[in-house]
Amino acid sequence: MAFLFYVSRVLEFIGGVTLLAWRVLKMIVRGRLDANLTIHQMVMLGVNSIPITMLVLGFGGAVFSYVMADEMYQRGAGSLIGGMLLLMLLREIIPLFGGTVLAGKIGATITSEIGTMKISEQIDALKALSTDPDWYLTAPRVLACVLMTPVVNVFAGYAGWYCGYYVAHQTTGMGYTSFTASVQMLVDWGDVVQCLIKSIVFGTAIVLTACYYGFRAQGGAAGVGRAVTSSVVINILLLYVLDLLLTITLRGIKIHI
Repeated sequence: MAFLFYVSRVLEFIGGVTLLAWRVLKMIVRGRLDANLTIHQMVMLGVNSIPITMLVLGFGGAVFSYVMADEMYQRGAGSLIGGMLLLMLLREIIPLFGGTVLAGKIGATITSEIGTMKISEQIDALKALSTDPDWYLTAPRVLACVLMTPVVNVFAGYAGWYCGYYVAHQTTGMGYTSFTASVQMLVDWGDVVQCLIKSIVFGTAIVLTACYYGFRAQGGAAGVGRAVTSSVVINILLLYVLDLLLTITLRGIKIHI
């Protein structure tokens, strides 16, 4: 019985998010968007997320670079450190670490905002004023996250790259030219495209999941807290599932890029 319960919850989640995505997609295709609302969300969800994402990716790049520099330099492969770091950043660290940070930051923010409006009956007030909640709340947030997640990850990627170089320089004494010598050999534009695709998919999944749980919040402040917790946990789990599926899929596509 417990197994059937969890299966029904998973199917309910997939169906709810799919319907939400379909409604938003129709609004975007038909041009039913408010530019001011979208720009405001781009600033709130995107621009304001850049500092914390850069901080996390900076430490992530530094740690990976320290481990590689210490091991590879001792084995005479120090010239590969920069290329390996950038390859890891593009394929996994930037989209996955960046997505995890955004799942915690903007995912919680969106769910708490919409959840609070739900339990305080502000969403019912919007409907009474003939305002579509998806137009006012969901669509601007979805479009903002889809557009800004790659932008945030670009800044985070630079932080990871330069922090990685600084650690490698301090560890091995190599210069920037030596650090970047293997980049062209190990990294190509296909890796950049894969990073971009993952960033867009992860950003879309985060915002749709957050909106879904926000609209389902009930039971007062405790209900909002449960919705936020569910949103963040499911988002992080979903990111790792999507990362595995996209990695397997894009590995074959990479040949043709």
